[in-house]
Amino acid sequence: MKKEPAYTIIKYLGGAVNVSRILKKCKGAVYRITYSKEKGGSNGLFPSIYQAQLLTYAREHGIDLRPEDFFYPERLQRLMQEQHPPITKICKSSSVDSAGETLQH
Repeated sequence: MKKEPAYTIIKYLGGAVNVSRILKKCKGAVYRITYSKEKGGSNGLFPSIYQAQLLTYAREHGIDLRPEDFFYPERLQRLMQEQHPPITKICKSSSVDSAGETLQH
């Protein structure tokens, strides 16, 4: 079973592949966040460094992601029911930059 709120945030941001690109981590590392501690995960809680990276990315790309969303997924769940996740904003972004390296998508 996928743990919240990580599962909702990943879905809201367009899936594990998009989140892995933003965080510059492998897809498996992103999925593990949604696993229970018993299964080697983080019980659905993003580490604070990842929270900061995702919030910065969201702010720079006009995505409505807030600090409280990392603890209470209900707002994002309502947004996703009312409209589509901001995947179009993420996909239309030409790149994700890191230390001079650019990943094209």
